[in-house]
Amino acid sequence: MYWQFYDLKQNPFYLTPDPAFFFPNPHHEDALATLIDSLHTHPSMGAILGAAGLGKTLLLHVYLTLARQRQYKTIYIPYTDLAFRTLLQVLYQALELDLATATLDMFLAACQQHSVMLGIDDAHLMPTVTLKKLWTLTEYVASTGAILHMVLAGHPELNSKLDALALHHLTPGPVVRYTLSPFTPKASRAYIYHRLAQATTQAETVFTSRALTRIIKAAQGVPGTLNVLCTNALIAGFWAQQRPVSARIAREAITQVQGPGQSQWRRWWS
Repeated sequence: MYWQFYDLKQNPFYLTPDPAFFFPNPHHEDALATLIDSLHTHPSMGAILGAAGLGKTLLLHVYLTLARQRQYKTIYIPYTDLAFRTLLQVLYQALELDLATATLDMFLAACQQHSVMLGIDDAHLMPTVTLKKLWTLTEYVASTGAILHMVLAGHPELNSKLDALALHHLTPGPVVRYTLSPFTPKASRAYIYHRLAQATTQAETVFTSRALTRIIKAAQGVPGTLNVLCTNALIAGFWAQQRPVSARIAREAITQVQGPGQSQWRRWWS
């Protein structure tokens, strides 16, 4: 594979979110701390907000991993264009309940037994009626003393939906929200070296400093874009048989990614 050309044991920039590659920069650690604190202060809900590619999905997976370590039953829902009944069926199946025969009391008992942590990705796409019913369910579960904690991850437009629910008193309490921001150039470089360190002990030999400078400038602090550009640069360097990746190779990779297909790679990181 192309990464073996650079003596990498795996692709350090692959697109699938993996908590093992979590970059513990202060911004994301602050987001995690805010969400963890919400378990104690507002034990029903939290939200991770940010533009495409800022790492919301990875942060959500890290949060769910920490919840499992605390003995929560975690449920991850990557698709949100669902009717409420369909979403409820997903919850019931995760709790090993039969939708055809299960009752709300059985669902509550399951929440009391397991302490459920629900993570919903791309929540800005969720139908408003589904979100309203989900909040109502959360409020009911909380009123019985059972635990159904929900964390939403979505684009900034999710804010307006949450504001509308709060305005109509449809949420059991204030929604704890954290909005992610792009990395600084210094953090972007540290992020790249952090990812490389998961695959090699010689991270400094994969890219030249000028190549990284070009990639970081083009990515504008978006970690998802950094991953795509670094991957393309590694592939381009492999075909050119050039190690380390030079500034010229990086420039060619950036031009390829930011050409006509730019809208497509942005969707990968929405």
